[in-house]
Amino acid sequence: MYIHVGNKIIVSDKNIVGIFNSVTLTKSEWNNYLVEGMDDSVKSIIITARNERITSIVSPYTIIKRTQMDRDLYWRNKNDG
Repeated sequence: MYIHVGNKIIVSDKNIVGIFNSVTLTKSEWNNYLVEGMDDSVKSIIITARNERITSIVSPYTIIKRTQMDRDLYWRNKNDG
């Protein structure tokens, strides 16, 4: 299945490793390098199997809703430890 991630970009779901919220990534020193130099309008960062970084102005939750995946998804809203 192909997923429209915004900005006229379509990615195969087989190539997506993860879809991340850019605001959440800025809160971690380990992941902050993923958002360095990005525009404030970027809401999602998609990492592919080829280690590509695709940015999108579409919310990660909206992108995931566009898929038909109903398993293997992990939602985390709070820092549970």
